[in-house]
Amino acid sequence: KNVEQDKMLTTLAKNKDRALRYEQTFNVITFEDKLKGLESHPDYPKEKPWKFKGGCDTNVDYNIISGIGFQQHHYAAPDKRPLEKPVIIKQKETTTTGLRDYNIISNRYLELHEEKSKADQMIEKSELAEKYWKTHKYDSITGQYCDPKKEDEFVLSLIHI
Repeated sequence: KNVEQDKMLTTLAKNKDRALRYEQTFNVITFEDKLKGLESHPDYPKEKPWKFKGGCDTNVDYNIISGIGFQQHHYAAPDKRPLEKPVIIKQKETTTTGLRDYNIISNRYLELHEEKSKADQMIEKSELAEKYWKTHKYDSITGQYCDPKKEDEFVLSLIHI
């Protein structure tokens, strides 16, 4: 029974050590130190000293709490306050080369709608026919070529053999 208790305690201690490697070393609700009593241990985590980061540590050029610019509202002395960033207004680039002659709202061409839509249908029909004939050469159910010209060529080749 003692051996079983010792194994259980060592397993629990190992699991606690493993958890403390990845978790906070203090209780996040009560702020009590989870490592109390281990301060003299050589692996006890040392507190990192706080360092002041010079310069501006925000992407905005005003105090985010008060909304007042850093020139008027900042903790540093007036001569050590960060300089205002110049305001750069970016304009949206529009291309003049790729303007459409098709209105996507009304689903119509702006000029010569009937002729252009017929041309689009013809192009689409020929592309679909090309795709169809690439994959449909022989009808295995009827035992014939789908293209009548190819079927005639095949029949003629059988006659000549």
